[in-house]
Amino acid sequence: MIPENPHQKKYWYGSYEGYESRCQRRLQKDLGVDEAAAEAILHLRRQVVELQSHIRQLETELTAQYDSQQLRLTRYREVNFEAI
Repeated sequence: MIPENPHQKKYWYGSYEGYESRCQRRLQKDLGVDEAAAEAILHLRRQVVELQSHIRQLETELTAQYDSQQLRLTRYREVNFEAI
């Protein structure tokens, strides 16, 4: 957090930092979750988001490998059928 104006004690956050701060306040205020539990929830949420991103990356890589394999298989079949 960086003070916007040191005399007013207002702070501005980076986009994600502000989002997490708002989420933590909402968890505490709306759901009555204590501070430690709210931090744990947000930590687990970050892990889920990272894992989802990693899964999407792996799916993309697997799709590319599958497509490449299908292309090689098609070429192989074309060459072998022409040879027969």
